[in-house]
Amino acid sequence: MVRPNNKDRPRFLILSGPANSDPLSNVKAIQWPLAQALLSALLLLNSLSIAAKPLEPPNIIFVLADDLGWAELGCYGNTFNETPHLDRLASKGMRFTQAYAAAPVCSPYRAAFLTGQYPARIGISDYLRPNSANALSTEHTSLAEALKAAGYATGMIGKWHLSGYERHNAEFEIRPKDHGFDWDFARELKGVSNGVNFWPYLDRKQKRRWLDIPENRLGSREFLVDRMNDEAVLFIERNKDRPFFLYLSHYATHSIVHGKPELVEKYRRKHVPGESSKTRCVICSGQGLEGCPLHHWASSHNPHLAAMLESIDNGIGLITQKLDELGLSHNTILIFTSDNGGETNVTSNAPLRGGKSQLYEGGIRVPLIVCWPSQIPASTTNRGATMNIDFYPTLLEAAGESVPADQRIDGVSTLAHWKAPSAQLDRQTLYWHYPLDRPHFLGGVSASAIRDGDWKLIQFLDDDTHELYSLRTDPSEEKNIADQHPSIVHALRNKLAEWQHGVQARTPSPPILTEMRQLRLADHFSSAKASKQWTFSKDSKLTKGHLRLNGRSKGASVLHLPNATVEDLIIRFDFQLHANSTLRLELRSEQDESLTLEIGADGFRLRTPNKEQFIAADDTQHTTPAPLRTNRWYSMTLECLDKHFLAHVDQKTISHVRAHSKKAPKDQLVFTAERGTANIDNIQVFGARTKAGWEDTLTRLLLE
Repeated sequence: MVRPNNKDRPRFLILSGPANSDPLSNVKAIQWPLAQALLSALLLLNSLSIAAKPLEPPNIIFVLADDLGWAELGCYGNTFNETPHLDRLASKGMRFTQAYAAAPVCSPYRAAFLTGQYPARIGISDYLRPNSANALSTEHTSLAEALKAAGYATGMIGKWHLSGYERHNAEFEIRPKDHGFDWDFARELKGVSNGVNFWPYLDRKQKRRWLDIPENRLGSREFLVDRMNDEAVLFIERNKDRPFFLYLSHYATHSIVHGKPELVEKYRRKHVPGESSKTRCVICSGQGLEGCPLHHWASSHNPHLAAMLESIDNGIGLITQKLDELGLSHNTILIFTSDNGGETNVTSNAPLRGGKSQLYEGGIRVPLIVCWPSQIPASTTNRGATMNIDFYPTLLEAAGESVPADQRIDGVSTLAHWKAPSAQLDRQTLYWHYPLDRPHFLGGVSASAIRDGDWKLIQFLDDDTHELYSLRTDPSEEKNIADQHPSIVHALRNKLAEWQHGVQARTPSPPILTEMRQLRLADHFSSAKASKQWTFSKDSKLTKGHLRLNGRSKGASVLHLPNATVEDLIIRFDFQLHANSTLRLELRSEQDESLTLEIGADGFRLRTPNKEQFIAADDTQHTTPAPLRTNRWYSMTLECLDKHFLAHVDQKTISHVRAHSKKAPKDQLVFTAERGTANIDNIQVFGARTKAGWEDTLTRLLLE
């Protein structure tokens, strides 16, 4: 397990400040002019006349960069990247030093922003794969819907990433208009990893357009960031006579970073690009070049990242200019931030540790600038810890609206903290839950975390180890002091566990003998929809985003597996037992029952029938009993190899059976509740392949 320390040189930072403050909150950029202090004093006089409440609802513009690290902006101390418009925005408003993303990757952040809920409560804890059956449920009243109901025009430009895509055979695709946006533009039509950032916006592999942009407006070499900026200005012009909410969601600076050629060359001349983090670049190889001579994967001083960021910054300039022209600046909330930390393949988040996909500060602490001239004092620094779940209640309060009664909120309004940074927030604890089946390709591992005051505990879910840091004295998380403070570890661990239970956080048990392959079928019951592959029993009911099974029914709910084969499978589902209930899962074909998994309060057991098709000897069965609590959600992983079946809710609580199989097709999942009711959710069926050494692993498990 690699846990990067990122002791890269602080290439542009000077740290100062008293010992009892957050050291990072006192970062001074070398190029930040001394005249800033004089400007701050003058603007402070103006801030004294700020009204307590706007005379009319403010316009709201939320600009989100993708994978932009905490230390990339000039106003945060960067001397390589050039961001004059964002720096000016910070001088007119408020810069936050301890703003957090609710997750270290894309989709969970976006879900949390639009709902005000922790990703663990929503059920989107990792980025959604292109064929995912999961989506942000329309049962939520999104921020856009709440503002729309208050009379706002609502528009979105750019990256959505809160659904699977029809092009990838996702059975359902939920779009921005399903969540209250009147208009959207430049939404992705497929996974974004191979999308080209220049007109005609073709996917590098499929050679078809990956964006919902029907025609170009800015010439034959139109650049995506420029076009999105242009559309943002047009949206403001169209809606200047009514309050509006614009969500400008950039694809930049997500890798593969690829900036405008003239800007890339500018930054190449400014500083020699760092060594490439990859030995092969698809853009370079597409031009007949070996390695990465065009510096798309430069690990530091990346000219493409700097160029893309400058294009984003130019858009901030265009937006502020248009607001000034229309006389809207005074009562417009303009927010700029990022969805998670920078990707360490193309940048360093130093002095923060780690980056995207990790729960170290470099993965979850993000830049945040908020400007609202009529309400927020200019040129101020906010050192309070806040998270993007706070935007929902904060922006509604700023608009003079209440949180909808049917929308549960985990965030708190920070409006008073915007207006007076010295005000105390009504919260001191933040949480993260990021379960993974295997290490992320960028280095992240399965983990949860809690920040309570200045203490931060990271719980690694694979081996149940902990790391403890004091962010006040060690913001770079260089020294794990868990062994020195066992009582603090114990208290924080209990508090984290209590929160996990409260939000019904799910932690699936990673496959033990196999590796996941392609997702073949899934149903998350999002938006009260279910797959067409179901045949439901009479008393089955979709409710609150899951399927409820009633034991009074004599029928069974059957999920049909299309294109059944005899390949090995991984079946995963969440379940919740109620009092005196038993849940049964059968994996079978139409001709023959093949396997039964029985789940009750006393544990779970795999069984095979004594039939010619499947025969199992008693001495091949193995079960580790473990009581299961009622009304608590668990995640079951069932690994189906040719002759071996292994069920587990964690890496130690298992049931195993070996069957002599004639390879009957596995084409039905049959769910039945017996006595009482049981709930199931998040059903997923994957292809699988065995891990190297799986026989030895199985032998060891059965001997324990």
